[in-house]
Amino acid sequence: MPRFDVYRNPNRRAKYTLYLDVQSDLVNTVTRWCIPLHAAEPGQPVMQRAQSSLKVGDELYVLDTPNLLAVPATLLRQPLRRLTEGEQAVVEACIEFMLRGY
Repeated sequence: MPRFDVYRNPNRRAKYTLYLDVQSDLVNTVTRWCIPLHAAEPGQPVMQRAQSSLKVGDELYVLDTPNLLAVPATLLRQPLRRLTEGEQAVVEACIEFMLRGY
């Protein structure tokens, strides 16, 4: 299960419609660390350095790093896309900010 793949949340009524897998491929557990994503709304505040936006298809999503969660790997089925190297760097910076504050 590759790191930095985006998956659809199978629960269609959930606030977070997508998950971004950020767990190292060297760690094999029944869950995966994921950053939840929800649809961006105009005028919605974004926490600088901890959140970012990400385009999936034609839609813009908010990367909600402060709400990182463990998702059962069985729920992460078909990846929608993989992040580019530039996008991966942004995600890693958001995670680093949450862990260390810089």
